[in-house]
Amino acid sequence: MKFSILKRNIEDTVDFLSNYIDNTDSFIPFRCINFELNTSYLTLTSATSTMEAKKVIQVDEDVIQLERTGRMIINANILKNIIKKFDKRITFDFNDGVVDIYEGTTRFELTTIENEKFPIIDFSDSENKFEISSRKFEKVVSDVSVSTSSLTERLNVVLYKCINLRCNNDSKIRFSATDSYRLSTETLSIPKNININATIDAKNLKKIITKDAPNKVSIFFNNSKFGVSYENTVIQTSLLNLNYLDIQPILQTEYNKCITIEKDELSKLINKAIFINSDKARRLQFSFKKEGIKVVYEVPEIGTGEAFTKNYELDGNEFDIDIDYQYIKDAVNVLENGTIKIKVSPREDKLLFTSNANPENIQLITPLRRY
Repeated sequence: MKFSILKRNIEDTVDFLSNYIDNTDSFIPFRCINFELNTSYLTLTSATSTMEAKKVIQVDEDVIQLERTGRMIINANILKNIIKKFDKRITFDFNDGVVDIYEGTTRFELTTIENEKFPIIDFSDSENKFEISSRKFEKVVSDVSVSTSSLTERLNVVLYKCINLRCNNDSKIRFSATDSYRLSTETLSIPKNININATIDAKNLKKIITKDAPNKVSIFFNNSKFGVSYENTVIQTSLLNLNYLDIQPILQTEYNKCITIEKDELSKLINKAIFINSDKARRLQFSFKKEGIKVVYEVPEIGTGEAFTKNYELDGNEFDIDIDYQYIKDAVNVLENGTIKIKVSPREDKLLFTSNANPENIQLITPLRRY
């Protein structure tokens, strides 16, 4: 195998595929990039135990100059560092398990991985295929992922680190996530009716759409994988075999109080009261009265912060409630700008946040118990 390639093309591709490797994996090929070269294309792939990606570069005299076809596997991290040393066009010459990488007098010799060790990956993207806006998909995933858990003590609860995609012969997919204390859900309109009930690791789903993705991309899925494809690119992730909870009964909860306030006003109120970020003191005390909202933030042995606003409306009885400040900040941040509504259940054990601009984006929080 021997070819030369423009630095910018191989550098961009290796940087991209490096997002889909695991440098700590005991299975060495998952730290590597697989090169396959024929007379038409150079195909590069990378993988982890749950995610795979593929890039294809067309062989031509401008970008790639071909001398011999073949296959090789190179450690991705080392390759990234080496590519930075070159200027314009890099030559790869692979023979008997060793690859020479050079330009002019700058030369590196690397031992490669045995080709047979890299897994055979099915990158077919034809099943249940439809086109969507990549930016809308990215936003919905970002909006619901705030309710996934990253706490160490919950590592064993895989469900809390996932996003569920559900659609029952409809043209709207509902994305949902929960860490048991809060729930985020939002729908994404698609161009055709589908059936899907897929549970996916949130970290993987957030990596499905990348910065280089065009505005329109194709989504595909089957019983074992979910992915996105666009020109010369395929990214896919495995599905998890988990039974995700049905959130519809939660969304149908009755509410007897409603707060109406501008997003900026509520964000400003919260930020005024909080004077230190502390994982051990995250309780915000809210008092909702007809004359206004009072917020108190107390850190034992350090101090107390208070803030007040009268710029809001309360429909229902006055009440007091305590909320984790990180949860309410996350919920408010992902809502659209403008007017937001906070509905409160009769037992004051659920707070449902929506915005007038996008009522499909729902953030639900469980308040903290008062002592």
